[in-house]
Amino acid sequence: MEDISKFIGITHGYGGADFDKCDCFGLVQLFYKEHGWPQKFEDGQPYPEEYEYAQPKFWRRLYEYMLRNFTQVGYDELSFGDVVVFEINRCIHLGIYLEYGKLLAMEVPTVAGETESTIYHRNMWTKCFKYGFRRKA
Repeated sequence: MEDISKFIGITHGYGGADFDKCDCFGLVQLFYKEHGWPQKFEDGQPYPEEYEYAQPKFWRRLYEYMLRNFTQVGYDELSFGDVVVFEINRCIHLGIYLEYGKLLAMEVPTVAGETESTIYHRNMWTKCFKYGFRRKA
């Protein structure tokens, strides 16, 4: 597995997508950008305000985007770089599957300016797994 230490410890910040601050969506964008994978995660609509992240409309938009631009995969098919959607306490979160059951994601529950990106092991996130998506070649 490659060294992904530069992605660990990034402070949570809504709308962020860089090494200074990220939300879970921004962490996925940053990971893809840093790996040279040309996925823009843009659907032509404005990026949501902080409070809109919790709204079903935003997550529906993201789900529809993922279905159009990625291949949906099951838990047992995940491989390095796949986007994982998981739900904890009725809140949707995103992460990046690394390998060997490890997931790069923001700490949950998230608190802007306090929590950070981290690695979760299989026993934490698999019971909350909803969807997996693989970038199209």
